[in-house]
Amino acid sequence: MDTLEATIDTRPRHISPEEWAVRVDLAACYRLLAHFGWDDLILTHNSARVPGTTDQILINPMGLMFDEVTASNLLKVDLDGNLIEGSARPPFEFHIHSEIYRVRPDVHAVMHTHPRWSTFLTMTGAKYRAVYAQGALLGDDIPLVDSPLSVNTRPMGEKVAATLGRGPAVLLKSHGAVVVGSTLVECFALAAYLEENAYRQYMAMQIGDPYVFSEAEQQSFRERLWTPALFRKTWDHYHAKL
Repeated sequence: MDTLEATIDTRPRHISPEEWAVRVDLAACYRLLAHFGWDDLILTHNSARVPGTTDQILINPMGLMFDEVTASNLLKVDLDGNLIEGSARPPFEFHIHSEIYRVRPDVHAVMHTHPRWSTFLTMTGAKYRAVYAQGALLGDDIPLVDSPLSVNTRPMGEKVAATLGRGPAVLLKSHGAVVVGSTLVECFALAAYLEENAYRQYMAMQIGDPYVFSEAEQQSFRERLWTPALFRKTWDHYHAKL
């Protein structure tokens, strides 16, 4: 059943309501990624910090198809990849998540996606430019990890985290994108804005040079649009399309 209801099953008694709510949203992300084509078979992965902890995260089990991920079968692991709860292995690129969480206490959700339009930009050397109001929330000229290799070691994860810096997103050359947020809803919304901006930028480039917002215009958009209400509205908008 390819619905959001499929992500929700009975809450085990040992899991707090706060953690369960995060699990349900995280499981829903997989339905959304698959529906909108931001996934790549079973190679995309998302995570969330376990509420009330600094060194535990929830992440999908390696090998599960997206419509098989539910709130209860998500893995709970520490930042070294050690299994705390679950019966499978975390994704090989687990280090993307662990190394960002180590250095960004403000981050509570990480999405690694393989979006089409954003990845096209990295394949050609074209820089991400803010051409769409919500796209300006990610800044102009998102940093790029100049390697298409899998981020399957701690040093590679550290490189991604260092390239990300204090920003909300980093692109991976010919590979995909990594977006972070203070909540899963914020993280998903920013990932959606990233891909929509890249799509508009790409299409405009087929005609000519797209208009790029000035720094003052970008700042204005960030001041007006960076709100939990907008992020929730974006989340609800995409949910409604499933």
